[in-house]
Amino acid sequence: MKKLLISFFLFSYIFASATDSVSKNISVLNSLEISPTFLEDKPTQKVYQSYLKRKKRYLLNILENGYTYIPLIRKEIKKAGIPSTLVFVAMAESYFSTKARSDKKASGLWQFIPSTAKHLGLKINTYVDERKDPVKSTIAAIKYLTFLKKQTGKWYLAIMAYNCGEARVIEAITRAKLDKYCQNHKCNTKEIKKYRHMIKEYQRDSKKFYKLYRVYKKVNKLYTKNLSLEDLLRFQPRLQRQYLPKETRAYIRKIVAMSFLLNSNQFIQYQNHYLLNRGNLANLVKVDVPAGTSLSYIAKFLGVDYKDLRNHNRHLLYGFTPPNEDSYIYIPYNKLALFRFKFQNKKIAKKIIYRVKKGDSLLSIARKFSIKYKIIKDFNHLHSNLLRINQKLVIPIKPNIKVPTKVTYKVQHGDNLAYIAKKFHTSVKKIKKINHLKNDIIYKNQKLIVPTYITYN
Repeated sequence: MKKLLISFFLFSYIFASATDSVSKNISVLNSLEISPTFLEDKPTQKVYQSYLKRKKRYLLNILENGYTYIPLIRKEIKKAGIPSTLVFVAMAESYFSTKARSDKKASGLWQFIPSTAKHLGLKINTYVDERKDPVKSTIAAIKYLTFLKKQTGKWYLAIMAYNCGEARVIEAITRAKLDKYCQNHKCNTKEIKKYRHMIKEYQRDSKKFYKLYRVYKKVNKLYTKNLSLEDLLRFQPRLQRQYLPKETRAYIRKIVAMSFLLNSNQFIQYQNHYLLNRGNLANLVKVDVPAGTSLSYIAKFLGVDYKDLRNHNRHLLYGFTPPNEDSYIYIPYNKLALFRFKFQNKKIAKKIIYRVKKGDSLLSIARKFSIKYKIIKDFNHLHSNLLRINQKLVIPIKPNIKVPTKVTYKVQHGDNLAYIAKKFHTSVKKIKKINHLKNDIIYKNQKLIVPTYITYN
């Protein structure tokens, strides 16, 4: 009788645990608008089992490495009112590393390529790459994913579009719906043949996406039922171009499997309920600082490790903020009071990045910035005086220094040399000399090289 009772309670516990696990997994699928039938997807189950058996420690290490950024990402996701499961997109993209890079020049937590990043309002220039800013890149990713969801209609489709592009997902939906329609209708009609032809046209030339989108709209009216994720992931034998690329099929399964694992009782027990629930407040805080702020100075007076501070501010390509505009940095939250009490602008040494031009030497550059050439050499750890064109040098500069430069000016209606000279704080003589002008006559839309100065405050 005693053994029977123990067996009963053990069975009840296992059954309740399994039921709870299934319930959690269905919640994950519902949040991404995936049908509960996807629980039976064998490739996803295989990925999940591989994580559960062999990669628990590996995933836990990823979470430990990203503990600084997980609360920041979750906070922005919650603020935007989108599924919390989308945190795993960043995990799949970069394993929560701001230093992550790809062969396609993608960078940062969310792996944006430069063109997409700039389109989403992220700044990329000589001094800053905001793809590596954990907060701004997350806000941009949320904006992008929300746009993709609006275009495709489902969160799981938005995630796949994030990986392979909106156009590729639109093509997949169009082809899959057309194939579904053809299962119960004639497919040798002129209309269907025309649709197939336009799809192939797009496959040959992606610039013809507008034609594909027209077909997409028409096929949606033709086949009004919703597709399932299984429909889009279904492998089609003897077909070279599947609905979705192999990488994207693996990508969505990886995110779902990660979500299942990190919501499972086994993994929660394994990680002692520590990481994903470790406080809702981010342990980094953004503070405003003036142009040219040195991270080494901030690290010194806050008493924090410079490498740690540098890692939290990977959006700064060098160890200081841009020299010509006020900016911001991230510091540990527990150092905020000390920062507000002790921070002093006057102790900050300003620096800029200078790109070597034809004819430059260490001596000529030093004279331009009114410093000793040895300072430039030491600051950049140069072992010789040799420079190469387009080489980048870090130049420490004095406050309020005026550095000579040249700008290209397009002559406007009513301009004359005296007006242009006054505007750029130079002389008519210098403008004429640099442009080889024999007289004072200039023309509308004429381009002039004008010597002037940049003032670094």
